[in-house]
Parts: sequence; structure tokens; C-alpha cells
Amino acid sequence: MVLVVLSAGWLLVAGVLSLLAAIKLHAPGMLADYAWLTYGRLQPAAWNAFVFGFASLAGLAIALWMTARLGGTRLVGTGTIILGALVWNVGLKLGIFGLLAGESTGIEGLEIPRFASPILLLGYLCMAAWVPITFGRRRPGEVYISQWYLLGAVFSFPWFFMAGHVMTVFLPLRGVLQIAAQAWFLQNLLVLWFGFLGLAVIFYLLPKLTGVAVPSRNLALFGFWTLAVFGGFGGLTRYSGGPFPAWMLSLAVVANVLTVFPVYAVGQNLLPGLRNQGSALKASVPLRFAAFAFLAYLVAGGLGALNSLASVRYTTQFTLVTVGLDQLTLMGFFGMAALGALYFVVPRLLGRDWPRPAFANLHFLLAAAAVAVIAVAFLGGGQAQGAALNDPELPFINVVKRYLPFASSGTLAQLLFLAGSGVFALNLLLALVACCRAAWVPAAKALVTPLSAEVKA
Repeated sequence: MVLVVLSAGWLLVAGVLSLLAAIKLHAPGMLADYAWLTYGRLQPAAWNAFVFGFASLAGLAIALWMTARLGGTRLVGTGTIILGALVWNVGLKLGIFGLLAGESTGIEGLEIPRFASPILLLGYLCMAAWVPITFGRRRPGEVYISQWYLLGAVFSFPWFFMAGHVMTVFLPLRGVLQIAAQAWFLQNLLVLWFGFLGLAVIFYLLPKLTGVAVPSRNLALFGFWTLAVFGGFGGLTRYSGGPFPAWMLSLAVVANVLTVFPVYAVGQNLLPGLRNQGSALKASVPLRFAAFAFLAYLVAGGLGALNSLASVRYTTQFTLVTVGLDQLTLMGFFGMAALGALYFVVPRLLGRDWPRPAFANLHFLLAAAAVAVIAVAFLGGGQAQGAALNDPELPFINVVKRYLPFASSGTLAQLLFLAGSGVFALNLLLALVACCRAAWVPAAKALVTPLSAEVKA
């Protein structure tokens, strides 16, 4: 619950920063007198608040809960986990304040100041180390598919987090190799960290809430290993046509195309379970979030493989398409999967249902609308932007004018997502208040009753 509450707080912070950054894209004059509110500072602060604030803390909370739940054992190391959460939170706050103060490293995805990243790593180790330890104490039996992905995510994060920061910030590689390392880090962050955590959630929630078992364990195993082997090597397609050795770009394209196989495996295993589940989807908010995340994963995976082809990148390079695919993966796939898991987990942690079920339904509608708007605006707008950039007869100012409506749509999407986040945070606050009242009121009455009896006597 400590991790859940912290992640909910960072979700609100990220929403506010993202909304301000989105507005600055088409209204740069707003709050232009404040250096710490310029787009170059707001955007990385919003990215890091969402990625390392909400998404990573929520992912760790879900990983810890699912490891104990699926293993049929108690979670161990709770004191160290809480300490790690506080250390992580301190490191992230220092990093966000550093970004707003202009201390960014200037490397996309790795902007957080160098004094904050070791603190984040220390906090992570204090929290995540107990996932494999708890897993080792599980009851005898088969290892579930979700557990494969949880362990893969937990072990991969410190590896690429340390390597990425060392190769780009602390002991930076020379020339274009530094950018290759940055692209590798971003790809691993999206695929091996959030991708694995999101797949663990949907492989747990969809079969459980629909009552339909995963039909092929072997196909799931094939999907897991193909994603683990090839998923992290496709990052350089972001810079297709750049000054890199040809074999590196070719490897990135092949790796991205081969990720179609895990997407196919996931789709084949989980899509049959969603057929004829209309009543279940209406009745279960977590199932709706998980189903939306599953569909977003299929769309993002297919479009990501298609976008890696040179013929497509000729139009989409340096456009909103890359940002749109990142947002579809983060918000549409992992964000929705994590929120669905939290709606499922929190009542089991507190021992009571959500106090406002209507808030949960409203949150789903707002979040789903936000993802749909940003996906359509950025992916469709990126195509229009790319076609305009490739037109030599079109002045650049006209290209910018074509871009502005889609940027405005991004602002609407961030506003919708922030509104949904506020509804979720309020619902969580009400649940915590109700839980504390149920625990403290009887205890207070028990203390007062003997005093009242003594006064009467």
C-alpha cells in the first residue's frame, strides 16, 4: 500500500507536468517568464515522473503482490521494501527538482541528473530484491506464466539501468555509440521492463476474471523467449538513416520485425478468452482495463514492427509517430494494465470494496478516451507531418501549421488522463479513510468504554 499510494501521488504530478508540457507545444508564450516552466524542462520532468514515479512504483507494487499471491506464501522483507520506496521517492524528487532547475543530462530518456540515478538504483534494489526471495519460498507447484514475466522484468531492470547510465552519463561512449546506447536503454525500458510487467498483469487478470484458461503454455513460452531475446535490440530504428554502421541498423530492423512473433503468441493465447465476455466486461472494471491494455499491446506491437521498415520510416522519421507509439505503449498498454491491476489488488489489501464504484467506471472512460485521442492524433498526425516534410514545394512554416492541430489534440488527451487520475486518487483516498476509520473507531471505543464505566461507578 505504501507503493500504491506513492504511485498514485506521482500519477497526479506526472499528469500536471504532462498537461503543461503539451500546452507549451502550441502556446509557448504561456508562463514564458519562468525558466523552470519552459518545454525543455517540463517535458523530461513529466516523462520521468510518469516512468519512474507512477509506472515503476505501481509495477513494483504489483510484482510484489503477485509474487506472493501466485506463490501461495507471505511477502518477506516488508520493512526493507518500505525503506526502499522512501529512498526511491527521495531520489526521484531530487531528480525532478534538478530537471526543473536545468540540471538535465540532455539525453532523451536519461535526462535525470547524475546525482539522482544512484539513489534510484539503491531504492530499487531494496524493493525488488525480495521478489526472487519470496518466489524462492513459494509452495511446490508449477510456475505460472505471469511469474516468468515478473522475474524477467525484475532481473532486467538493474542491468540496463546501470549499463545505460554508465555508457551515456558517467563514462559516456564516444561519438554515435552514445546515441546507440541511449536507444538501447529506451527500448529495454519499454520492452523488458514495462512490457514484461504489463504482460504479467494481463496473463494474470484476463484468465482469472474471464474464467478461460490460457490454451497453450508452449506458445506462451515461445512468446516469452522471443520477446526476451529480440525485444531489446530494436531501439536504433528511432534513428534509421543515421550515421551508424549498417549492421547495427539492420539488426534493429530485424529485431523489431521479429517481435511480431511474441505479439502473435500473446494474441493467440488471450484473444479467445475475451470472446462472448460482454457481461463480464460490463461487471468488472479491472477486466476492462486489462482488455484495453491487451488490445493496445497488439496494436502497438504490430505498428512498431511496421514502423521499423525503411519504406515506412521514410515518411514517419522525425515525426509524431515515434512519440505516439511510445505513448501507446506507456499509457495505453502498461498504464491501463497497471491501473486495472491496482483496481483488483487494492480491495484485497484493504479488505473492502472501492467506496465509489462509479468513480472507477468514470476513470476507465476518461483514460480510454485519452489513449484513443493521443494515439489517433499522434499516429495520424505523424503521417501528415511526414508527408509535408517530404514535400520540397511546401514551406516549412506550412508544415508547422499542419502540426499544430495534432499537438492541440495531445493537450486534450493529457487533460482527460489527468482528470481520470484525479478520480482514481480521490477514490483511493476515500478507501484509505474508510479503512482507517474501521480500524481506529472500534479501538477508540474500547479505550473510552472502561473510562465511562468507571465514571458511572
